[in-house]
Amino acid sequence: MSKSWKIAAIAVFAAAVLCIGMIIAFRAVTEREWGIQRMAVQTAYEKTILAKANKVERFVGDKTYTVIYGEDKIGQPVYVWVAEDEIRTEMGSAGLSAEQAEALVKTKHPQADVLRVMLGVQDGQPVWEVFYKLKPENASRDQYFYDFYTFKDGLHRDTWRLSIQ
Repeated sequence: MSKSWKIAAIAVFAAAVLCIGMIIAFRAVTEREWGIQRMAVQTAYEKTILAKANKVERFVGDKTYTVIYGEDKIGQPVYVWVAEDEIRTEMGSAGLSAEQAEALVKTKHPQADVLRVMLGVQDGQPVWEVFYKLKPENASRDQYFYDFYTFKDGLHRDTWRLSIQ
């Protein structure tokens, strides 16, 4: 075998080992979170009217909730919040949609760039959390904000401004 073939073989072997190592590391980092999400969905299937889970997110506030966006048996939107000691269910028709929550921010700040809209719980009430960035007039960089709106009626509850100190 020539020297260039040996170098190529070693490089391929090293790349394969690196890829396998990265896959193992990724699985180790994400397995716990995915396990928590799987258990929350299973709990929601067993204890609520949830029949199909479409999306799962984690909300960290006063308590940590796994929020499941899904459907009931007839295809109606259902939202389920699962915490260690609490399960809460709301029909999608009982409150605002994510699009409506985003529209509330866009009405207040038409130039806002909405980055994420997710359900959460604030002071024991289901809320929409809208994360967005905004470039204020005469500012050199974007500022980031969280707006919270009640799920049921869309009332503005709070705004958090993130700042760099």
